[in-house]
Amino acid sequence: MRLTDIKTQIWRLVLFPALGVTLILAFTLTYLYLAQLNKFVSQRGGALSEKLAEISAETLSRNDPDLLRSVIEASLEEPYIRAVELYLKDSGTTIHSGPRMLPLVNPAPADLSQPQQRETPKSIRFAHPVPGRNGAPSPGWIEVELLASPFLVLRYQTILITLVLTLVCLALCAWFSTRLYKRLTRPLNQIRETIQGMARGQMDRRLPSMESRELDELARAVNDTAESLEQAHRDMQVNIDQSTEDLRETLETIEIQNIELNMARKEALEASRIKSEFLANTSHEIRTPLNGILGFTNLALKTDLDEQQKEYLETIRDSSQNLLTVINDILDFSKIESGKLTLDYVPLPLRKVVEEAVHILAPDAHEKNLQLVTLLDDNLPLHLLGDPLRFKQVLTNLVSNAIKFSQQGNIVVHAALINRQETQLTLKVSVSDNGIGLTAEQKERLFSAFNQADTSSSREYGGTGLGLVICKGLVERMGGEIGVESQPEQGSRFWFTARLGIDKSLPDAPAERLLLGERALICSDNPPSGHQLEQLLHLWQADTDTISSIHDIFPALRKAQERDDAFRLVFMDIAPSERKLQAPLLESLTQQLRREFDCILVACCTPAHQRLFRQGVDSCSTTFINKPISYEALLETLARQMDIPLKRPGDAQSKGPNAGDKPAARILVVDDNPANLQLAGELLRGLNTEVVLATSGKEAMEWCRKQEFDLIFMDIQMPGMDGIETTKRLRIDHPRRRTPIIALTAHSMTEQKAELLIAGMDDCVSKPVSENQLAHIVNRWVPLNGRQAVEGPVHGTPTQPRLPAIELAEDEQPSPVDIPLCLKLANHKPTLARDMLEMLIKNLSGERDAINQAFDNQDFEQLEELVHRLYGSCCYCGVPRLKRISGLLDKILQARQYDQVASPIKALDNEVDEILRWAYERDISALFDVDP
Repeated sequence: MRLTDIKTQIWRLVLFPALGVTLILAFTLTYLYLAQLNKFVSQRGGALSEKLAEISAETLSRNDPDLLRSVIEASLEEPYIRAVELYLKDSGTTIHSGPRMLPLVNPAPADLSQPQQRETPKSIRFAHPVPGRNGAPSPGWIEVELLASPFLVLRYQTILITLVLTLVCLALCAWFSTRLYKRLTRPLNQIRETIQGMARGQMDRRLPSMESRELDELARAVNDTAESLEQAHRDMQVNIDQSTEDLRETLETIEIQNIELNMARKEALEASRIKSEFLANTSHEIRTPLNGILGFTNLALKTDLDEQQKEYLETIRDSSQNLLTVINDILDFSKIESGKLTLDYVPLPLRKVVEEAVHILAPDAHEKNLQLVTLLDDNLPLHLLGDPLRFKQVLTNLVSNAIKFSQQGNIVVHAALINRQETQLTLKVSVSDNGIGLTAEQKERLFSAFNQADTSSSREYGGTGLGLVICKGLVERMGGEIGVESQPEQGSRFWFTARLGIDKSLPDAPAERLLLGERALICSDNPPSGHQLEQLLHLWQADTDTISSIHDIFPALRKAQERDDAFRLVFMDIAPSERKLQAPLLESLTQQLRREFDCILVACCTPAHQRLFRQGVDSCSTTFINKPISYEALLETLARQMDIPLKRPGDAQSKGPNAGDKPAARILVVDDNPANLQLAGELLRGLNTEVVLATSGKEAMEWCRKQEFDLIFMDIQMPGMDGIETTKRLRIDHPRRRTPIIALTAHSMTEQKAELLIAGMDDCVSKPVSENQLAHIVNRWVPLNGRQAVEGPVHGTPTQPRLPAIELAEDEQPSPVDIPLCLKLANHKPTLARDMLEMLIKNLSGERDAINQAFDNQDFEQLEELVHRLYGSCCYCGVPRLKRISGLLDKILQARQYDQVASPIKALDNEVDEILRWAYERDISALFDVDP
């Protein structure tokens, strides 16, 4: 309800009605007076013309022209008459007296046989026929012209008087309204001020007597209320004083207890921290020799061994792998418990992640004759943002448990949408099996650390009991929940939810309609597998029918052929436990379907079945699809068999941007390292963006004053004004223009992300950055400013030829410079990779001398800045050993462990000498196969 003040209501209820009535009366009276005036003029003019006509008729009867003329001239003595004119029709004579008559406004000829009134600009002409004698026709007519100015003055006088009276009435109404407003609001303001004073604690304020009886009663009520509140306030103050004294005594007791509890809490937290650090450190130290054991065991298995030696080594490998899994679980658990585990926020292709998790575990499931089925709801967006590694870890753990505790049946992975917003959604993933199930008591302790559903499970199935605990910790960090629905001997259904972002830069394209109008027959005695095939085929607009037995294939095909609705595809779902179907029978069935019905047979089976079927016949013409069935594999197989071209992302836009294309965005890159700046600029220009480079925070602020940018990449550690300080100043100087600022840091993002976001940055990218990372960041943040998305690199089609990759272990690297790594970091652009390496080598000697000088002077702040700069340069060049040494030295300086700096600096000096010696002995341009 809209509130209005009293003044507005008085004007609305008093002044406005009075104004309306006054205006209506003034208009009405003026109109009536003017109408009467006009009527009077018409009557007077008509009477004068009629009287002169009768006199003229009498004079004409006497036949005395002189008398007639004197009568007409005498009529001018009448007030307001300007001229008189008599016209005789018989003789055509006109007798005129006075000035010449003014021309008419409408000079059209008129019939003057009847009395008439006509107007000129300054007068009114009244005509009247002269009556004939004894009923004879009129001998003529007479016309009298009256002046209009006297009557016009009367009209103006009337309007002026009316206007003056109206204004006087309105002024009186306004004066009375104002008096009424003041008489009402003055006491109300006194009442309001008194009540506000009481609200502030001034209980002694009272209202005087009022002039109005109603307001006086209201004032007495307010005074009574004030007295009651004053008394209540005094009583409450007494109670508060008493309660405060009691509370003070209680707080002293609680404070003593809190001190004791705080000491106990600190001891418990310290014990927990020590335990978590011990677990993490121990796990890390154990994993290092375990990786060596596994590596050399695999190498030993490739040598010539007898059966017993091979069996022993395989046992060592399997035991080491199981131990490594346990150690990894303990390490993840310790990270979760200590709160140090953080999740990434990168592209998460949902279907690909789910299918990869299932395919990794497929061999274990097929060994137990279990079928893995994935079902994704059609309304799910497939391009999401989250942590794909941790999402896959949770899903893999649940599927692995389902395989472990199941002996038959299906394991169904189903992903469904719970709710969706503009930029994020909540997803529910369930894993159902037909395993041993769980009791209510087992479900209660299922997600506890180092616990399993049954104590005997660890011996029968293996495991530490940490898998589900880790899953719970990961799911909670995804903003979701995890749970289980199960009954003993009836299987289990584990589920979890996750809150994920929606990748706006990759909108879901409509499913390809490559099977539109085609019909497919699915032969499957396993409903989940058949449902998965139906769902995928319906995505491609195919029409499907399902049968459960191979013997029903030919009857179904013949019925469809009779209806002129033949099938083009036949899918045969072969269970992992199938042993009756022989390879010759399958080949015969394939050939018969092709000859008789022109159908393509697609067999869905395990890789082991495929090998048996291919080995059982000389030439196998059956089309196979591996189980578990994946979207891409089935799509490519059908397209290949039916000669249907597939549209792939980047096919239509495989060409790079033209030189004349409008840039997709204007981007500012800030970095004090010239090599980093050059590489970032080249990569961004390859994404069809306009790039401006700045070497310091001060220069970046100057650029931002000159023009607006769609995105800013900001290096964190720079001399003078660092990236955080520059960001804070940009946010202060341009509060209305919030340009997205992305941090470029050589450190782990988890170490700094909170600090960077608080400083005003929007996202973080770890060095070295790749073209894919830059394209993702630009597509994520630039569309928020209304600009178009950039086209990222098309995988597998580099613009420059790649040199052969050399895969060597870090300790086996024979050269201080890795040329393939240089190309990879430069997005496989040889010229750019050569320039980056030469720039590093050119400045390497001076940077080493500056680092040693700062160390000799014990200027650790300058030393940290120089080492960090060198480390940033190494991130974009293939110098892995120098990068490792400078990164270690950078972390030591950040941790302020200055007593440990000497040894890494010595190693850094040696490695710099190795790189300079390597560069002196080689032609770098020739190594990259580019012109000098």
